[in-house]
Amino acid sequence: MSEYLKTHTIGKLDELDTDAFKHIFTKHYTPDEAKYHTHDITDIAIVLDPYKRKCFSICTNEVWYPLGVKRLAGSNRKKKANLVRATRLAIQPDIDNFRSKNTLNPADMCPVANKPLGTDAQVDHQIPFNVLLTEWLDKGNENAAFAYDLDRMNYILQEPYHQTWTQFHTDKAVLRWVSKEGNHYAHTLYMK
Repeated sequence: MSEYLKTHTIGKLDELDTDAFKHIFTKHYTPDEAKYHTHDITDIAIVLDPYKRKCFSICTNEVWYPLGVKRLAGSNRKKKANLVRATRLAIQPDIDNFRSKNTLNPADMCPVANKPLGTDAQVDHQIPFNVLLTEWLDKGNENAAFAYDLDRMNYILQEPYHQTWTQFHTDKAVLRWVSKEGNHYAHTLYMK
């Protein structure tokens, strides 16, 4: 299925491509492991997800569902992974605000890698994101509610959690520019 995404353009599949897709789908996924069965699929399109990656969008019962290849095959992310996506999406305005107020100077030194930031520098949390999230969850938010938003193709925090998380992040997060290499290294340190 990944190869199919690579070789096809964005847009709704015509009848011939839809039949080809269904054939490939049934060849690779048995009915027991597939989340969607070919007889339920009425339309298929290739779209871009919020990260500008190609994914499938499947129409069943007149509702479109954007799905990556793993998700299409029946794989589900764990609740924690979906919560992380929802909380990251909720703080995107903080990241955007940081970028607009702190112009990147590629010649500045990365505080992690001790090399110039470069033009592909990234915004990083000085206090690691997962540390902030754990602290917020431990403050009575362990049952934070979130839902999948089809329009945004992502998970969003429900109220009042959205407001409390964004305020907590605004108050506690210390954002900084780091090089791409520095960001990768920082993540490996805190994800062990």
